[in-house]
Amino acid sequence: MTYRTSFAKPTTVRGSLLSVLLLLGNGQVRAEEIAGQVIDILDGDTLSLLTSDNWQIHVRLADIDAPEPSQPYSEKSRKMLSTLALGKRATLKVQARDLAGRSVAKLLIDGLDINREMVRHGAAWVDHDQDPPPAHLLPVEAEAKRERRGLWAQPKKDIVPPWIWSKSKRQPLQTVVSSCAGHTKAPSCLIRRLNWGPLDEAQY
Repeated sequence: MTYRTSFAKPTTVRGSLLSVLLLLGNGQVRAEEIAGQVIDILDGDTLSLLTSDNWQIHVRLADIDAPEPSQPYSEKSRKMLSTLALGKRATLKVQARDLAGRSVAKLLIDGLDINREMVRHGAAWVDHDQDPPPAHLLPVEAEAKRERRGLWAQPKKDIVPPWIWSKSKRQPLQTVVSSCAGHTKAPSCLIRRLNWGPLDEAQY
């Protein structure tokens, strides 16, 4: 199915948005693809994507974990994701839906794996809180650590993985719900929000 908008090239959604909702609601994990435009960056692993039929999807990047808002390097991590993704056409490969209601997905822009790029630049950790952690990203993280890129160049006391940090310093997810007006390359428009739940991220 192809949708057209006044601000972007035609967007092809492989499978319908409804099928993705049913897929995630049933707890299945077969990846589905959704195309759209990245219109907001909340932090280094959370963003908002607007589909061409005006669904705004709250997305958690799969397999990585960026610094929490109160952590050192948090703002630099957010800025790196903004540089890589904000305002750009993107494809989500949705894997699941987390307890906060976000779509957990790989983000691709012009074929580039943005999740991997965040780890490569030292702007996020591989999510070692998974069991097992994603093996394909471990060598990428090891290289970033060896080269002291990004967060790995910080003093040792500041290099604390978010899943450890959040256990001692629980912070609410700072989610601002607004229209897409004012976002880079996005028009003033009416939007419908899918899986938007400003909950305490540290609980999940």
